[in-house]
Amino acid sequence: MTTHLRCCSARDSLQGAAKIMLEADIGEVPVVDEQHRLVGVITDRDIVVRCVAAGESPDTCVVDAYMTAPAVSLMEDASVEDVANAMAKEAVRRIPITDKEGRLCGIVAQADLEHSAARSQKEKVSQRVSTPH
Repeated sequence: MTTHLRCCSARDSLQGAAKIMLEADIGEVPVVDEQHRLVGVITDRDIVVRCVAAGESPDTCVVDAYMTAPAVSLMEDASVEDVANAMAKEAVRRIPITDKEGRLCGIVAQADLEHSAARSQKEKVSQRVSTPH
């Protein structure tokens, strides 16, 4: 799990979120409130498909209008198998992890499964998230 995360707020511009993605070499940015509680996620795909392809400008659009909310997330006591199962079920490549108050603790990416005891689960997740919607 990655614990040193770059986040944005729902009021930030999509351009600002995209800049975080560029700087951190990531495809998803958790969206948090003032208490660092997870309120959603914004992905590079959200920006391109929901905003740019619709003819909108990322520098004038805010994250709140294009983010995925609520985000699929799990509590910090979830097992690696729980994470892999949630990824496969929800067809997502990343799962934010929160504490009991909903504050963001970290994020588990599909690639993290490769470095864990859940390698056998990675194939199931890969097949599910690669299936066209």
